[in-house]
Amino acid sequence: MKKIQIQQVVADLPDTVDVDALIERLHLLDKIDQAEQQLARGEGVSHEVAKQRLSQWLK
Repeated sequence: MKKIQIQQVVADLPDTVDVDALIERLHLLDKIDQAEQQLARGEGVSHEVAKQRLSQWLK
């Protein structure tokens, strides 16, 4: 995650902030960023493969 992204999140915060919620938000945004980078490198799985894996987990 880039510093500018963190600064934007902080700038958008209300005057009173729950630190735990802020950390969770930063963590979520970091995970989304990582996932987008993986997809850009071709490391993702197709929708069909994801559905198959999910159906196996839900048995």
